[in-house]
Amino acid sequence: MGMVREGLEPYFSLEKLNQQTAPGRETSPFFGRGQLKLFRLENGETVLVRAYRRGGLVRRATEEIFFTWPPRPFKELSITEEARRRGVPTLEICAAWVERTWGPFYRGWLISRELTGAYDLWSALRNELYGGGDREFLLRAVAQNVRRMHQQGIYHRDLNLKNILIRQEGDRIRSYIIDFDKGRLFRHALPPDKANRNLSRLFRSVRKLDPDRQHFSQKDWDLFMGFYRKAAGA
Repeated sequence: MGMVREGLEPYFSLEKLNQQTAPGRETSPFFGRGQLKLFRLENGETVLVRAYRRGGLVRRATEEIFFTWPPRPFKELSITEEARRRGVPTLEICAAWVERTWGPFYRGWLISRELTGAYDLWSALRNELYGGGDREFLLRAVAQNVRRMHQQGIYHRDLNLKNILIRQEGDRIRSYIIDFDKGRLFRHALPPDKANRNLSRLFRSVRKLDPDRQHFSQKDWDLFMGFYRKAAGA
């Protein structure tokens, strides 16, 4: 069963999803638990297909099988759409799909419209795509978007350098936050302890991916936090 954005229903089916996520199909530069697949629709558009996979100790035994309810693709679709409604730049979800395997167990996929020309923040930093004065603009764009997410009452349980996208749009750099799989919505601004936990998770990501701090220095982090506090009016 699936939920598909209006007008795109003819382009999605379980058979097509299984074909597009098979080994050897064209991949995107982005990763979730695994590398995302590119899916070219008959109307000429390109979407990204992410199959849900487990991590941790149970990954080998039940990598693609889940039994949570509501199904994770539908939950992520709901949170992502609400984030967009609240003004947080993120991806446009085209479809969420679930295949029942047995009883309450299922496999799931999330399909989003390709954000052409975007890079995840870690790739942009590691490949030095934004240097000199542009680096300050990059950190400001990311900090303002993270702060906007917190102001709008959206908690991201896994905020890290790989689920923040950046893209040059005209004369400015724009930031997008993705992967709200385990997110949580609040009616008002995020409580301070939740916001701080989000920022701590992001900082752990910096230390894990860049332990020698060659690409995201302490000076960069302090600059990022300065922009975040300024956006908060602190």
